[in-house]
Amino acid sequence: MPWDELKQELRDQKAVFAEGNPVWTVTGTNKAAFRAHPAFLDSVRIAGSLPDLVTATDGTFITAIRDWRVTLDSHLAEVPAVRTALGLAANRFTTLDEQVALLRYNDTARSQPGSENPVVAAAATAFADRQHAPTVGDFTQLHAFFLAAAASFGKPYDPHTYPGRVDALYALAIGSPAAVAAGRIRLGAEADWRTHQAEFALAAHAEGARLNFGTGNALVGHALKHTLRGNPQIPTDQAGVENLVAAYLKDTRDNVIATVPNKVTSALAQNGSARTYLFGVVRQQATTVAVDSSGDAWISTYYGPNRV
Repeated sequence: MPWDELKQELRDQKAVFAEGNPVWTVTGTNKAAFRAHPAFLDSVRIAGSLPDLVTATDGTFITAIRDWRVTLDSHLAEVPAVRTALGLAANRFTTLDEQVALLRYNDTARSQPGSENPVVAAAATAFADRQHAPTVGDFTQLHAFFLAAAASFGKPYDPHTYPGRVDALYALAIGSPAAVAAGRIRLGAEADWRTHQAEFALAAHAEGARLNFGTGNALVGHALKHTLRGNPQIPTDQAGVENLVAAYLKDTRDNVIATVPNKVTSALAQNGSARTYLFGVVRQQATTVAVDSSGDAWISTYYGPNRV
């Protein structure tokens, strides 16, 4: 039967769990409650770390939460404050996955200039709404695009002129050849999603020149967030913007191609949406290539020492 070993391990650890579709609800003896896809839980089990999540109460538990990127149910209490900071209505992005995405975006957005200014944050939300962001992923990438663009203009935020300037910059970026070509490619299979597969790392390495971000919004949002050091001014002409986006994508792909495949690590998302394979060195220079259960693959992020 599916997940029999996982269920037995949870019982052995005295954890209370309820099976759902697609996520299970788990509460450990340490009283930590969270929801996760059984494939994610099984990855933790295979790695021998399940007790760290469901029984530990000391630094071991904190380390496990960080390393496995687990969002506890108690963390979701922070979502209303995040909505307020972003200027989001209470009925926006309410599913578990969407709430987790908002929390994670809020953590990363704090490093962007203007994110702590409620006027700028609300203007970024209004910008995302003008583009009719269909998903929470599009919303967060568009929000980040606005913050990066507004900061690049180099003067105190002007609510009368900056939104229009960002709109014009976005039109150039999203229309660039690299952004137009963004999308997933079929590169793997369910096995590459469920557990780490060295063969997928090899395939991504070999096909690095074809990989792209999942959406144009994801590409341009990351390209503006991670501009080259020493070049804080983002170009506003068509050729300059197209070159900026294309150069970022090239660096992203080059890092995949340059990384020795047997050094690649991977982790499955808590909600089971995708497994990300990390090419490079975490917190130094890395490209993450995601794959879903159907085998479709895309780049989810890139950062390097020569980029902010």
